[in-house]
Amino acid sequence: MATIQFKALGKKDPVNLNMRFFHNKINCYAKSNIFVDNKDWSDKTHKIKQTAPDEIKKYVNETIDSLSKFVLNSFKFDFPKGEKIDSDWLIRKVDLFYGRPNDFDDYHYYFAPFVKKFIEESKTRLNPRNGKQISEKTIQNYTTTLTRIKEYETLKGLKLKTKEINLKFHAGFTSYLKLDKKYSSTLIEKYISQIKYFVKEAKIEGFETSVEIESSKFTFVRDETIDTYLNENEIDKIFNLDLSKNKSLDNTRDLLIVGVWTGLRVSDLKRINDFNISQNRISIAGTEKNNAFVEIPIHPQLKYVLEKRNNVLPELSEQNFNINIKRVCQIAKINEVILGSIKDPETNRKKVDYYPKYKLISTHSMRRSFISNHYGKLDDKTIMAISTHKSHSQFMRYVKTTLKEHANKFEKYWAEKEELKNNLKIV
Repeated sequence: MATIQFKALGKKDPVNLNMRFFHNKINCYAKSNIFVDNKDWSDKTHKIKQTAPDEIKKYVNETIDSLSKFVLNSFKFDFPKGEKIDSDWLIRKVDLFYGRPNDFDDYHYYFAPFVKKFIEESKTRLNPRNGKQISEKTIQNYTTTLTRIKEYETLKGLKLKTKEINLKFHAGFTSYLKLDKKYSSTLIEKYISQIKYFVKEAKIEGFETSVEIESSKFTFVRDETIDTYLNENEIDKIFNLDLSKNKSLDNTRDLLIVGVWTGLRVSDLKRINDFNISQNRISIAGTEKNNAFVEIPIHPQLKYVLEKRNNVLPELSEQNFNINIKRVCQIAKINEVILGSIKDPETNRKKVDYYPKYKLISTHSMRRSFISNHYGKLDDKTIMAISTHKSHSQFMRYVKTTLKEHANKFEKYWAEKEELKNNLKIV
């Protein structure tokens, strides 16, 4: 049975009690940081003397009891894992008990080291929602957020403790991202959301955190996104293009048709040939993001593409696809000038302006097109069953209607109202 003893080593008062931990062949020592006068301590009983002042006796007994329980519980947790139990281990546990970090790399206290540890562990961790390994993209997002945290620490000359991730940090960090880095509000919201997630994970592991992380103020409002989708007339134009003389663009056009009529995420579109494709359905046993089972009816245009290619579709290279998709849309004369955002190569930031529509089309446009073209024609629950959205708020982010389409709806409403008024006059 593991045993702990305390002993006063030294003649000069007050003396720092030495802590001995031993179990079978394990025998290690550390300063307990419990200070007593020699006259009040008995090395025979390893306890504070009954003649010691009540206040001192109470403090020493309670601290010894708490420290001993902490070390014993740590031993029960660490020893079965094969951790080396020696004096260095005991010193670390005493420091941990008192909340004293060993150095700036101590993840028990400092935020960046904790995030770094969390990222490393995530590389072999499974997502509890779908039972799959954490994706490389998610790991990259974690790493990018950690980079921003370290940049902020360097700028401010800080080493942030996890408990210091509070509203004061939030104000300084978001100001840095917005004013110094010129990041969009949407990107800042993503960073803040991930930081909240890291802090909650730290809390679960038993590390000290600030209650202010739960405040409704610890967030950031996203920009209203200006996303582009292809309406059904535009999709028809693309479908009817003769691209037989350009294999690359023909492949892109066919994959685009798959995307706009299935609503698949790019991660699933990349493995389209792995799915069960029958005459009327595409059956997916588990989508990449949320491991959802889904059956997608095959649209007539998609059926034509599948028959043309004997149910074997070209592989999707996302980078080349985003280049070629714009070229296909340009050939189809999808060139209406609309409001959108394109990354400015000089500033590396998105610039909101008016552009020909084909320049704004990307892989993300396909899923938005599928949802936007069916929204209002079918009930939301039916569309969500195919798009595999679990949250209605997330689903609604994909519903896009252009400013021109909103204006057209008003014109149509006013025209119908005026016609009804005129008919009533005639009667």
